[in-house]
Amino acid sequence: MYIESQDYLNQPATNVYPLVRDEMPKLVPYMPNVAELAQLSYERESSNRVRIVNRWRTEASIPAAAAKFIPAEAFTWIDRAFWKDDEYCVDYELEGYGWTAKGTNYFTPEGDGTLLKVTADVTIHPEKFKIPKFLFNTIFPLIEGAIKKAIQPNLTSLANGLRGYFASK
Repeated sequence: MYIESQDYLNQPATNVYPLVRDEMPKLVPYMPNVAELAQLSYERESSNRVRIVNRWRTEASIPAAAAKFIPAEAFTWIDRAFWKDDEYCVDYELEGYGWTAKGTNYFTPEGDGTLLKVTADVTIHPEKFKIPKFLFNTIFPLIEGAIKKAIQPNLTSLANGLRGYFASK
């Protein structure tokens, strides 16, 4: 599943980019799909390169038929990000239970604001779920739908979270 969203923010990239890179937990209250965000590591490699590892958790509604086949860990993931300050972008890899994603987010200066573009290619790994073969064709689409429903808003709601944060200041 490929996800892409684009939004314009009325804040300069010089404000938006470092906020997202260094202070993402401040945005959590403005991102309703995010239940928790914890920074696990922060490593500055050079004057314009930073590696950050975060752990995210979202709340999700799971169809009753799929609930016993999908562990809570499916809605927690590790985010390994490589921030390129001179390019105003971040390459990232997400790894959750039964799914992975790779993408790039761009924080392009445009006029007095920032054009935020979020891209991600999400892969769901059905072999990770312990579903009896005779139920697979019925249950896996429910699991896949629940994972997509949990991941996509978290990837695409960053602009709304930023707007909420800046409006509160």
